[in-house]
Amino acid sequence: MKARLNRLLEEGTPVTREDFEGRVLAAREKMYRVARSYLPGEEDCLDAISESVLRAWQKRSTLRREEYFDTWLMRILMRECVNILRRQRRMTPVENVPEQPAASSDGCAVREALDALPQKLRTVTVLYYMEGYSVSELAQVLRLPKGTVTSRLHMARERLREFLKEDME
Repeated sequence: MKARLNRLLEEGTPVTREDFEGRVLAAREKMYRVARSYLPGEEDCLDAISESVLRAWQKRSTLRREEYFDTWLMRILMRECVNILRRQRRMTPVENVPEQPAASSDGCAVREALDALPQKLRTVTVLYYMEGYSVSELAQVLRLPKGTVTSRLHMARERLREFLKEDME
């Protein structure tokens, strides 16, 4: 399927719905985890994913090389997550924000620790450790220098270590 999609892109032929659908379905779990690293609510994550898929379909002709499909799709998803966060900041009064449910002891400590990280650190951590992106790929996706990605990973590890150490005591 990748070879066919690449050939279609090179020829300037529009990507078929089936090719696009196959690539999106292959990336759906990764997309959910990335959206979850940005957004706390399930509904917001699903909204971000569906909006991202729609935007990607509408802009599919802008994809120049098939091997960057996942990176391109994740970039669209991250932008959509940020847009949702911006809209929420404008609309949600602080006194109406619901409290987060307490984490249970069955392995949610790591999730709680990840949620405690600032967004910049959480994003690189999730993409690096959970999605398997390399530092070079992260630098490309996030449009940051490699050194910045490396330092954010280091800071995130330190904060996670401190948080989990406190949790164990």
